[in-house]
Amino acid sequence: MLPVGFRLNQSTQPALKKLTRRQAQAWLFPMRQCFRQILNTGETDAIRGYAVTKLHASDDYASIDYCCAGFRGLMDRLCPHIDSGPLRRIEQRFAAGAPLTDGLLTDALRMLRLVEDDLIRHSVAEVKDAVLTEQILIEMDEIMAAA
Repeated sequence: MLPVGFRLNQSTQPALKKLTRRQAQAWLFPMRQCFRQILNTGETDAIRGYAVTKLHASDDYASIDYCCAGFRGLMDRLCPHIDSGPLRRIEQRFAAGAPLTDGLLTDALRMLRLVEDDLIRHSVAEVKDAVLTEQILIEMDEIMAAA
């Protein structure tokens, strides 16, 4: 008798729980909300004049260009076949203090829909591992910049 969670196939690895559509949508919500707010009003939340967005599942805020950079790195790791160019362009424009265009925001929202569709094909463990890897890389970059 196989333990609960095992599939009857050639391998004896446990079945990994896939990310649900609701989980993917919740994870992408802060970025989408930020882009939609900018698209609809032309404005975003700001702290000391710097554009920020509220982070998922916390009361913390982060600069939008840093969020785009981290999210882009994560998407390049999980979904390398999806072009993350719209996020790169938004990141660069925010860093330069340049205004965003409707087309750029629409492209980014379209890319996030593709990412959502792709994320539900990944296991929760794969996504968590990719997030942790990206967080470690970001921390290492900050340590190297401080040295």
